[in-house]
Amino acid sequence: MVQSSQKKGKNKKEFLLVIIGIFFIIIGSSVLIYDYNEKENIQKIEEKSIEEFFEDDTSDVKEIITEEPKSEVHEEIKINYVAILEIPKINLKKGLVDKNSYLNNVNRNIYTLKETIYPNDDISHIVLAGHSGNSSVSFFKNLYRLRNNDQIYFYYNNIKYIYQINNYYEIEKTGKMNLNLSEKSDITIITCKSGTNKQYVYKAILVNQENY
Repeated sequence: MVQSSQKKGKNKKEFLLVIIGIFFIIIGSSVLIYDYNEKENIQKIEEKSIEEFFEDDTSDVKEIITEEPKSEVHEEIKINYVAILEIPKINLKKGLVDKNSYLNNVNRNIYTLKETIYPNDDISHIVLAGHSGNSSVSFFKNLYRLRNNDQIYFYYNNIKYIYQINNYYEIEKTGKMNLNLSEKSDITIITCKSGTNKQYVYKAILVNQENY
């Protein structure tokens, strides 16, 4: 009789453990599915925003969002890009927001440094930074594959600016950097070297431009 009660108690515990295990599996699967769907939605929004950037004839006039919205908005989400960065060799095509936007942050996007001078002027200096690694915002994870003479495209105000890499090197990650700006229009791209305390720096000079 005692053995029977003990056996029943053991069976109840095993059954309870199975139920708890199934519960955690369901919760884990739901989180993964939500995360996947969220990434898919963000990617679709970004792709649509890039398409609208190229379709918009007045792309030089953009809404500048300087603060993160505090109240929930039920309207369709739209990212107002001021420029598009494209690096064909690593299949990267990413929109860039205004320097004053809350989205101009390495944890959300490719970061446009405040020192950037857009191609409105005779001599322009574009300075961009982004994450490497394996996260969803590691837009520069394949930057290490670039070499001299590879091209970088920068779309801005209905003009496609074509840059050619002429130098790349590594520096210590100190939080500060000497940009070494030249007397020619150029673009500088910076990212961390995974697993080290160093950063990759790629510099490219403007070689051509055309309307798009």
